[in-house]
Formats: sequence, structure tokens, C-alpha cells
Amino acid sequence: MNSESLAAAETLNKLIEVCLDGELGYRTAASHIQNTKLHIVLSDNAIRRSEFAKELRAEVERLGGHAGHAGSVAASLHRGWIALRSAVTHGDAKTIIAACETGEDSALAAYQAAVKSSLPAPTRDLVEAQWRAVDQACQQLRHINAEIAAGKIYAETD
Repeated sequence: MNSESLAAAETLNKLIEVCLDGELGYRTAASHIQNTKLHIVLSDNAIRRSEFAKELRAEVERLGGHAGHAGSVAASLHRGWIALRSAVTHGDAKTIIAACETGEDSALAAYQAAVKSSLPAPTRDLVEAQWRAVDQACQQLRHINAEIAAGKIYAETD
């Protein structure tokens, strides 16, 4: 494995961690939310993060590296915060979505750093496509939170 492939594999392993953290964070959030529509949105985002991690693992292996299979300690703390906060607020949608936004902002930063790093062309294409999808999810969460704040949608149960 050459130094460029090694560096790319390290970058991808960081993104795998981010994706696994996001998957577990979204699953935690979905399990604490009462609104059916929001539950579906959060569950779908969890599935997407799992798919992203699988794609990134395959790319690490294609590059000749060893792919990571666990999330980070910091994300475990973040997931715990979501569970604690939602328990206190009884699954308040606005609080849960805000916590997910925080997680997505962190994921966006990790993807931006990866995009700025030196990646081979096919790897860069994969990372950029996932980055755009994470950005779209972040925008979706901001939109949902704005609608909740305005009282337009997302009663606690549907």
C-alpha cells in the first residue's frame, strides 16, 4: 500500500466512524420521537449512514487498507445526550431534531476536511457524493426545525 493509498484509507476510516456515529445517533433519535413522519425521516437517515459506511469500507479495501467498524467515543457521548435530553423533554421533536442538526454539522465538517485532503479521483467522487447527501440531510433538518418552531407541522404524534 503506497503512502497516497494509506492516507486515503485513514481519511475514509474517519468518515466510516462519522457515518456509524450518525447511524446510531439517528436510530437513538428515532427511538425517542413520537411523531411518525419524523420517525421515518430519522430512520431513513440512519439507513443512509449505514449504506455510506459500507461504501466507504469497500473503498478502503479497494485501496488495500483495513476498514474500521466502530463509532467514536465522542459520538457515544452525543448519543447519550440525545437519550437524556429526549427523556427529560418527553421526546420533544424540536430538541431531538436540534441534536441531530448538531450531529450533522459535525459530519459536514468531517466530510469537508476529507474533500480538502488528497484523495484519488474515484475516492474523491464517492466522498463528494456522500458529502452532498449529508448536506441535504442537514438542510432537511433545518427546514423541519423551522417548521416546528413556526407551529406549521409535526405535532408530537401523528
